[in-house]
Amino acid sequence: MSAPRPPRPPVGLCDSCRHQRLVPNSRGSVFSLCERSRTEPEFPRYPRIPVLECRGFEPADEPHAEPRR
Repeated sequence: MSAPRPPRPPVGLCDSCRHQRLVPNSRGSVFSLCERSRTEPEFPRYPRIPVLECRGFEPADEPHAEPRR
């Protein structure tokens, strides 16, 4: 039986931004990827969290769900 995982810390604006994609790794960590960084290099691929302000923020249509592992 494994111990329950602690909740993922809030990442600020990214949690409600349409450009966020949650990326899990094989060791159980979850990273917040900014999809806007693919076309606009001034946006960091993995921003330092929590993000409190961002000129590229656009509200998501639906809240982000935890990624499947």
